[in-house]
Amino acid sequence: MQPPRGAIIIAGKTLVRVSALLACLMVVSIAGSAAATSTQDPVSTKGRGDVSATHKKPNIIVLQTDDETVQDLAVMPGVKQLIQNNGVTFDQMITPFAICCPSRAAEMTGSYPHNNGVQANFPPSGGYVPWEKKSGDKHIGKWLQDAGYHTVHIGKYINGYAYGNRRHVPVPTGWSEWHGSTDPSTYQMWGYRLNEPNGSHKYGKFPIQNPAKYSTDVYGAKAVKVVKQQAKTPGPFYMQVAFLAPHVETIPLKRGLIPQNWADVDNPDPSTGIQTIPPRPAPRHRNFFNNMPLEQDPSFNEADVSDKQSFVRNLPLLTDAQIAELVEDNRQRRRSLLAVDEAITAIIAALKNTDQYRNTVIVMMGDNGYLLGQHRISMGKYFPYEPALRIPFIMSGPGIKAGAHAGDLVSLIDLAPTLLDFAGVKPTGRVPDGMSLRPVLTSGRSMRARSVLLSSGPQKAPNGTNLPMFNGARSPNYAWWRYEDGFEEMYDLRNDPYELTNVAHDPAYAGIRTSLIAQWNKLKNCHGVTCRSRTVAP
Repeated sequence: MQPPRGAIIIAGKTLVRVSALLACLMVVSIAGSAAATSTQDPVSTKGRGDVSATHKKPNIIVLQTDDETVQDLAVMPGVKQLIQNNGVTFDQMITPFAICCPSRAAEMTGSYPHNNGVQANFPPSGGYVPWEKKSGDKHIGKWLQDAGYHTVHIGKYINGYAYGNRRHVPVPTGWSEWHGSTDPSTYQMWGYRLNEPNGSHKYGKFPIQNPAKYSTDVYGAKAVKVVKQQAKTPGPFYMQVAFLAPHVETIPLKRGLIPQNWADVDNPDPSTGIQTIPPRPAPRHRNFFNNMPLEQDPSFNEADVSDKQSFVRNLPLLTDAQIAELVEDNRQRRRSLLAVDEAITAIIAALKNTDQYRNTVIVMMGDNGYLLGQHRISMGKYFPYEPALRIPFIMSGPGIKAGAHAGDLVSLIDLAPTLLDFAGVKPTGRVPDGMSLRPVLTSGRSMRARSVLLSSGPQKAPNGTNLPMFNGARSPNYAWWRYEDGFEEMYDLRNDPYELTNVAHDPAYAGIRTSLIAQWNKLKNCHGVTCRSRTVAP
């Protein structure tokens, strides 16, 4: 008998795909891409001018997707034309921990998980409660608000905000204007709730695909409105727009593992009580990409995983039915990104129409990557394989090079220091672990070679078993990590970009392994400036 659509096969068992709320716990990653080794491609020096010449603080907009891969950018022509062609694309931007909540905490604080307090998606190690205790008043929104910025958040925030779909909760510290989606309705394209300045509103119903309530379009329209309103005010603004696409959707249920009395439907799977579906695109995009194949790099459905940790080693080969499902899921993911591309295009058009474009730093990024069959992992992230670690990351703005690609190894912890640098703002209450990317963006200088930390936290697989935790280091050319059971994996990304051959115990790599372990020992408990200490990265 064929497994049900949406099932995940782990260790030979058929499991219903976890909910979007829990999907951030899954083992996942993106299509592996070769490690970039060049320092800087030739670039145009044409830009939007240097904001320092106007002595005016720049506006800053961060446009973020959820679980987008680097390859997914291919279906976003607006992003390519309006941001990539006018800015710098970082080809080696990675997250320190490839799941939702730790990634977003790292980007907003500029700090590794062990310093920002978010080492998982849910309490006690992660989620909104630990975030508020350790970082709720020490993040990019608060720092820029204190410096006179009008700060705006639209969409998904830290996992667990206003759970379950509570209307009356305080606006998180640091935000002048708040349009935050409440969990778990965050993971619905229709039927989600936003807590907003004029009250809490539910947008549509989950099973009714009303084009006027589609979350991506609603978020985009709200962002355009902010841009137009801020054109009438003298001060700068910071806005982050967190789209759900291309993340899976959670089916709201009245019964099951997470009872939801606000649910529109009641159809739990008997084995788990939770269900998800691939992201639904805007109705106008339903018939796009009907013949699009799934990219299958050499790690796809990897034939020999005997050199991987036991969790991956025990995964069976993907079946033809599973691969067919991945093909369609990939199409749905990419269809859902078309509306994001249109929203970004509209936001930039509003900046130009209100004469704010030349003085606005724009960031287009994901939060973590995603696996679609690499190393036999059908769908998910978590593990530190390249497809899970790498994210789309592009910046444009005043003084930033146009049409450039940077091969420097950078981490999400570098985003907040970079934005603060452009704004001329000093953080308070915390010294970020990351480094400003402004020299790379404006002058084309390469960053010094360094290693960055890879980390994990308590997470569960779809079948409820604990995933193996790990810690490690990623250098410009190598990745090394050690699981809690002592098993090590190490890859030469120059010669093996798809991580097919584990060289952790290859005598030819003994010196490099020793160097990476030494750097991990320096990074695993680092704080602030000690996380940026000069190292010789292999």
